[in-house]
Amino acid sequence: MCPTLLGQAHERNGIFGEFGIEFDKKFDNGFDKPNWEKMPACGYSRPQEVFMRQFYLGKTSSGYYKAYFIDPVTGIRDYGKSTGTKDKLEAAVIANEWLKNGKPVAHANSRKLKSDDSILVPTSLKSFVDRLSESDAKTVVAMLSEKFGFDSPVLSQKPAELGKPVVEALALVSSPVQAPAPTPAETPKPKKVIVIKKTADGKMKLVKNEKPALKDGASFVPSIGLTPDGKHLLCANLESFWDYDNSMFIKRQLDRGHSLSKKYAFCMKAFVRNYWRPYFGDEMCIEDLTVPELDDFLFYLHDVKELASETINKNINCVNRCLNWLAKQQKITVNPVASVERFKVDADERDIPTETEIRRLLALDWENNTAKLAFKVAAFYGLRAGEISGLRVCDIDVVGDMLHVRHSFSEMDGLKTTKNKEVRDLPIEHSIALQLMNQARRNPEFGDLSYVFWSVKNHKTPITPGYYGDCFYKALEEIGVSELVRKERNIVFHSLRHFCCTMLKQKADKEIVMQIMGHKSFTMTDHYSDHETQEKFENMRTVISSAWEKYLTA
Repeated sequence: MCPTLLGQAHERNGIFGEFGIEFDKKFDNGFDKPNWEKMPACGYSRPQEVFMRQFYLGKTSSGYYKAYFIDPVTGIRDYGKSTGTKDKLEAAVIANEWLKNGKPVAHANSRKLKSDDSILVPTSLKSFVDRLSESDAKTVVAMLSEKFGFDSPVLSQKPAELGKPVVEALALVSSPVQAPAPTPAETPKPKKVIVIKKTADGKMKLVKNEKPALKDGASFVPSIGLTPDGKHLLCANLESFWDYDNSMFIKRQLDRGHSLSKKYAFCMKAFVRNYWRPYFGDEMCIEDLTVPELDDFLFYLHDVKELASETINKNINCVNRCLNWLAKQQKITVNPVASVERFKVDADERDIPTETEIRRLLALDWENNTAKLAFKVAAFYGLRAGEISGLRVCDIDVVGDMLHVRHSFSEMDGLKTTKNKEVRDLPIEHSIALQLMNQARRNPEFGDLSYVFWSVKNHKTPITPGYYGDCFYKALEEIGVSELVRKERNIVFHSLRHFCCTMLKQKADKEIVMQIMGHKSFTMTDHYSDHETQEKFENMRTVISSAWEKYLTA
C-alpha cells in the first residue's frame, strides 16, 4: 500500500499503532508517520505483500470505540461505525461480527445487519483503475474477455500466473453487483417509551417500554371487571383496587413515595367483602350507581348494621378513592360517591391515666415484666406500640444513653419506617437503657439486628403490638380501674403517649416536646397534650389561693 493511501486511512488518535504498525514522527499535515523499516515494502505492483488489517478500532472523545473497515481492493477506509461500547475487547468482538455478517444499517446498538450480497463491494472502480499498472490492466482485460466473451488483442499474462491476492481482488471487482431485491414497505412501528428507573443499588437504568405512546388521553391501566356492554363491575373493581400485591394504584402510590400500608389495604378490602358485596352483589356496575341508592346503603349500615359514623365514613372513603382513580384514568366519566353526604363524627376525647395511677402501675408487680418495660417506654418516652416492637439491639446506646427510634412494626407489614418516616433520637435514663439491653440479651438469637421485645414463639420476630395493650388493661384492673371505667374514660395503650406529651409540655418548650414526640406540627402536639393533670390543678390552686388569700382571711 502506498504511503498516501495509508496516510488517508488513519487518524490522529493512533488507531493503527496498537495493531502492528509503529509511528515515530509526524507528517506536516499532523498525521503520524509510519516506521517503514518495520513493515513490508509497499508499491503499486506488489499489493499482495502489504500487511493490511481488515478493520481498526478508534476511541471517540466520549470514550466509545469505533470500528474502521478497510476496503480490501481500494484500500480506502470507511467513515467508521460506533460499536456502542467503551470496552475494547467487546468492541473487537462486535467488529469481528460485522466483518463476518455485515455492518449494521441502523445504529450500532441495534445490530441490524445488511444482507450478505452487499458486504465489502468496492464503492469506486475509478480508484481501482487508477492504481493498475499496464501489465495488471492487460490481465484484467483478459479476465473480462474470458468471463464475458469479449474480443481483446491484448493478452500478455494468464490469470493463473498472477498472485492469489490480485486474482481474488480482480474477481471481486469483475463480479457483477446485483441490486438487492426491493423489500415490501413496512408498516411504521409504534414509538417506544424510554423509562428511567432507579435500581436497588442506587444506579439509574434505562427501561424500554414496548407499549405505544398515549393517544387521546388513553391510559395503560388495564380495565377490570368489564361487562359485554363496556361497564365496570363495582365489587370486582373495588377488590382489585385494594389488592396490595397487584393493585396498579397502590404500586404507583408507593413509587411516588406515599405511604400505604398492607394493614390499611386489608381493612379497605374487608369493607368490600363484609358490606358492599353482600348488599350490591356481583352484578352491580359503577355506571348504574345513583346517589339515592348509595344513601340507602349508608343508612342500612347505620340502622341495620349499627356501625359507628366513623366506620361508615371509612366505607365511603374506600369506594370514593377507587372511583376517583378510575375517573382520572378516564375509565368512567362520573364518580357518584363524590356527591354523597358524610356522617358527622362525635369523636370521644381520649383520656389518660392520672399521675397517681401511673405511680401505682409502676409499683405493681406485673404478670409479665416485658410488658411492664414496654409500658415504661411508652409512658416516659412516648413511643407508639409499633415503634416499641420495632426496636432492635442496634437502636439501644447504653454508653451514650440514647434511644434511636428508626422503625415501626405491624403483623401485616412487618418492619417498616415510622409513621412520619423520620428517625427520632431520644436521650433516656441509664437504668432504662440497661433494662432494654438486658431484655434483648435474653433472646437466644441475640445480635445487632435482633429485636429487643422478641417473641417467645419465634425469636427472630418481635411481640405483636396488640399484646402490650392486653397486659396494660389487665394491670389497670389490678389497681382498681375496671374494664367498664376504662372504656368509659376511653383509655387505651396509646393514651400513654398522650400522657407523656401532656407531662412534658408542662415542663418544657413546645418545640422540644414536638421533637421528642416526633410530631410534624405544633397543632398535633397541642392535641396530644390537651389533658388535665393533677399538677396542673395544683398550679391552678396555688394561683387562686395567692390571688384571693388576703380577701379570704379578712
